[in-house]
Amino acid sequence: MTAHSAKVGLDQRRGLLLAALGALAAPHLALASSERFKVALILKAMRNEFFMLMGEGARAHQARRKSDYELTVEGIDGETDVATQERLVAKAIERRVQALVIVPADSNALLPVLLKALKAGLLVVNLDNKLDDRALTTAGVSIPFVGPSNFLGSRTVGEHVAKQLPRGSAVGIIEGPPGSINAKSRSDGFRAAISATGLRLAAVRSGFWTRELGHAAALELLRLAPDIKALMCGNDNMALGAVQALKELKRSADVLVSGYDNIPSIRPLIAQGAVVATVDQFPAKQAEYALDVVLKALQTGTRQAELPNIIQSPVQLVTRT
Repeated sequence: MTAHSAKVGLDQRRGLLLAALGALAAPHLALASSERFKVALILKAMRNEFFMLMGEGARAHQARRKSDYELTVEGIDGETDVATQERLVAKAIERRVQALVIVPADSNALLPVLLKALKAGLLVVNLDNKLDDRALTTAGVSIPFVGPSNFLGSRTVGEHVAKQLPRGSAVGIIEGPPGSINAKSRSDGFRAAISATGLRLAAVRSGFWTRELGHAAALELLRLAPDIKALMCGNDNMALGAVQALKELKRSADVLVSGYDNIPSIRPLIAQGAVVATVDQFPAKQAEYALDVVLKALQTGTRQAELPNIIQSPVQLVTRT
């Protein structure tokens, strides 16, 4: 399997990031030498392999820096459980952690409770699923984002799929929840690739990031547009559901499926050719980048408003050959 990369070296990027943060030192928080900083990481669906890998990366980072900080990793069962994430943020505030890293279940709905965290003095960093820029501007706050360009990643996948289809072929998009910036960015990337390569977008349905709803979305798309020749899925869980739907319809041979995330469950299907492409966005490295940001900021006294606005992490196309 080969990989087509849209990234610079991970170590080089991290080094540049830490150097930039070091230049922003402004003492505002200090601990006794025997104390460690407390950091909370709040993830989305903990049963999703992607976020399992992200949690593992965070715990590995903390294990290497035990003397520097304590870490709690929590998350939600589903992909869109905003209420539980709100409670987890409130709990982190009550525990008086110094920093909060969060993958928001919704790009708008989590902002009010994050504003409470900022008011309480926590450093807040947004990981993986970007908060809505307009909502942040309206609130007058800056919350740095650590993560990849979902538009770039999905456009790269779409272009790879297009190379295997005649111009004018009909394709469908299975996207994530409407409230997710990631879902919109990935769909926009797919649309850009479809337009640029002369394919035809037949229809779009949401699979809400899950295998089950991805399966249902694929069935509906193929019922609405039987001439579809490819299903571009906004994550691998939905791609797994699409593959199952094609098996049931006995159409595995004539409809291409692509995913996004490169979770362990998708890799055998890539090797078999049942899924033609996915994107690795290195969830463990994303977590490490975010923890580097908050730890360096806490150690140097960097204030929330002085943090970089965006710390972009790499994405990499993954295909069978």
